[in-house]
Amino acid sequence: MSVRVLLIGPRGAGKSSVGRALARLLEVSFRDADLEVEREWGASIPDLMAAKRFRRAEAMTLERLLQHGDGVVATGGGAVEWAPFGVAAAAWRVIWLDAPPAVLADRVRRDATERPPLTDQPAADEMATVVAARAGLYERFSEFHVETSKHTPAEIALRIQKLLRPDHKRTGPNAD
Repeated sequence: MSVRVLLIGPRGAGKSSVGRALARLLEVSFRDADLEVEREWGASIPDLMAAKRFRRAEAMTLERLLQHGDGVVATGGGAVEWAPFGVAAAAWRVIWLDAPPAVLADRVRRDATERPPLTDQPAADEMATVVAARAGLYERFSEFHVETSKHTPAEIALRIQKLLRPDHKRTGPNAD
C-alpha cells in the first residue's frame, strides 16, 4: 500500500519544509502543489493570480496530484476552499500544520517566493483573518492538527511519522 500524506494549512505554516523532511523520513516522493502549478502552467503564482487564473490552475493540479499521486504533498493554503477537496483528499492522511498569526506573517515576510498579499491588511492581521476564515475547513478535512512554531521541520516530521502509525490512538477531533 502506498503512502499518501497531504499537508494543509496557511501560508507560512511549514508545509513545504516539513513535507520535504517527512518525505525523506518516510522514503517517499515529495510534491509541492504550488511548484507543480507553476511548472504545469508555465507562470509564477503572482502572474497567475494577476491573470485571475490561479484558483483554476490550482484546482486542476490538485486534482491530478490527489487522483494519481502518492507520497507527501504540500498544498497551497487555500486548497481547502476548492469545492471537491474533501472527496479528492479522502484517500489521503491529511495533516493540518499551523502556527500563531505573528509567526506565519514573519515566515511569509522572510520567504523568497514573493507571494502577493491576500488582503489589504498588515501581514499579521491578514494571517489572522485568513486563518480564521479557513480554520473550519482545515479542521474538517484533517486527521491531525500540528502546531509548528516551536520545532524544526525535522522534529515536526518525526512527530507526524508517530501520528501516522497504525497504533496511534486518536482521542478526539484532530487529536494530536
